Amino acid sequence: MDQQSIAFSTGRAGEGPLIWAQLAIWDVFRWLPPDDTTLNLLVTCPVPAGRELPAVLDALRRLVERHDSLHTVYVDTPDGPRQRVVPEGEVPLRLHDLDDLGDVGLEEAAGEIGEALRRPWFDIGADLPLRAAVLLRAGEPLLVLLAASHMAVDGSSLDIVRGDLANLLADPPIVLEPGQQPLERGEYERSDLGRRREAKALAFWARHLDTLPISMIERVRGDGPPNLDWGLIQSPALALAANSLAARHGIPPATALLGGTTLQLAAYTGEDDAALRMIVSTRFRQASRGVVAAFNENALFRLECPPDLRRTETVEQLLRRCADAALAAYLHCEYDPRALEALFADLGRRRGVTPDGYCFFNDTRFGARDTPRWPRCRTRAGRAGRRPAAGDQAALAGDRPAAEGRQLLHVPHGPGRDGRDHAVRRARLLRPPRTAGLPDRPGTPGRPGRAGHDGDHGRAVRRGAIEPAVR
Repeated sequence: MDQQSIAFSTGRAGEGPLIWAQLAIWDVFRWLPPDDTTLNLLVTCPVPAGRELPAVLDALRRLVERHDSLHTVYVDTPDGPRQRVVPEGEVPLRLHDLDDLGDVGLEEAAGEIGEALRRPWFDIGADLPLRAAVLLRAGEPLLVLLAASHMAVDGSSLDIVRGDLANLLADPPIVLEPGQQPLERGEYERSDLGRRREAKALAFWARHLDTLPISMIERVRGDGPPNLDWGLIQSPALALAANSLAARHGIPPATALLGGTTLQLAAYTGEDDAALRMIVSTRFRQASRGVVAAFNENALFRLECPPDLRRTETVEQLLRRCADAALAAYLHCEYDPRALEALFADLGRRRGVTPDGYCFFNDTRFGARDTPRWPRCRTRAGRAGRRPAAGDQAALAGDRPAAEGRQLLHVPHGPGRDGRDHAVRRARLLRPPRTAGLPDRPGTPGRPGRAGHDGDHGRAVRRGAIEPAVR
């Protein structure tokens, strides 16, 4: 291994308060042990054949300079947590030649080196939130790996970063303007429009919190096992069912999964309605679509499930109500997260409970594509890998090596290509026509759409397996 660095210089220095979504992750970091690294993220990008190492290093430099969050530190001050953009510096870089590792394939090496790159702790107040590695064979670069702190990026950011790096590695790259920077986003949040949008979202939450069944809110965890904080579903049957329902009824598979989970939650608790707290990328506005930052907030998905309706309602009617509930959730999820927690605290005092019983729906599929299956490498099953085709949006991961022996669910986020017409039909009922645009998941050929549980970006490719996690 050769230890180097990526020197960058932007001439951009700045400081300001954290944006809403950054503040949400900041508070999560404060709940975790000081040396916890579970929120570190990893993304990979194959290098086109024929690109030499200097060109790859130059692409990495331009990538870092393109996005302020990749060269920002996050500090606590008497005035609250703040972000400071570092105008010049160096990002750690490791060069690994596979010839030095013996009989190790690219996939295996990427897994081991990627985890070693991701695992160390980021001191977000002192260190830049990014590390990089390049895998080579006989001096030819094959793969770039990037590890980043969740304080700087979310899953959708990794898609944007991956897309930008792939573009910068192309010969020649397409000239694209960078997306909105976090400090610019902060200006929007403090504007009159941003404050009105926040007030509308908090009013939506307050209205529902006052009438939600207490079982959806009250603390249910005990001090001993079992630990009910985390659940993982890996189900071929669920994959087939969700995708089949989506195709049949013109909705995204995520909506089918949300609706089914909420319906089951209502039946399990014996309530007439139930709610999930979703993790949503708030890249709804044109200006924010290319933001690279921690940009996730919570949305409230609530579904009425009275017994008489369960007996008479068709599946199609249920799923249409689910699409309405999802769209309403996406339209009311931009706000100061501490203001929302204050609403929960006030609710707990008024209703005499300890708020805690949240059921989260977090689609984490952005990492599913990180299984290294690209040209010029072979899988352990011996099949040649391939890069996903642009425009792939929702599919079973049936093209993965047969040796893995399973298919898992791939869920698109929010109102996707199939659900666009329904979203448009309902939009006027749910918001004034001149507020911020529809949840940005309109999807065009070659471009997956946007918005949903963990969002995405137009240049991202959405294909692979999902491990739906319910918290």
